[in-house]
Amino acid sequence: MSEILTNKLTGTSTAGSILVTGEGNSTTTNLQQGLAKQWVYFDMASTTAVDSLNTSSLTDSGTGKFVVNINNDFNNTSYTVNYTGNGYASDTFPANVTCVAKISYETTTTTGLYDTISYSSVLVDSKYNYCTAHGDLA
Repeated sequence: MSEILTNKLTGTSTAGSILVTGEGNSTTTNLQQGLAKQWVYFDMASTTAVDSLNTSSLTDSGTGKFVVNINNDFNNTSYTVNYTGNGYASDTFPANVTCVAKISYETTTTTGLYDTISYSSVLVDSKYNYCTAHGDLA
């Protein structure tokens, strides 16, 4: 097996674009488009992330509501966010907690933040919250 050691990959035709051949050699995927540009794992009992990438801060907007602030903004508001979570702060795991992330529920649409809500029959602070965003960075 061969090993490649490098600190930087650069495309030959376009510096910021590297294509990866998929299974079966029939399709290619743009490597940059497939990478998460921001993610965060947090507990709604705190405004400090447990772990994150490209997340500058978290803002508690009330029970079950948080704003995720992005360090390096997206190029436009057409980025996507996946959000999942579970468990109340007491570490119990109700089967019916639903987590939703949207680019700006309560704020002006922006490239630098998105809102999250966690609810059962009412808004609840969930313990385990995982958000991942994909799109083009500015």
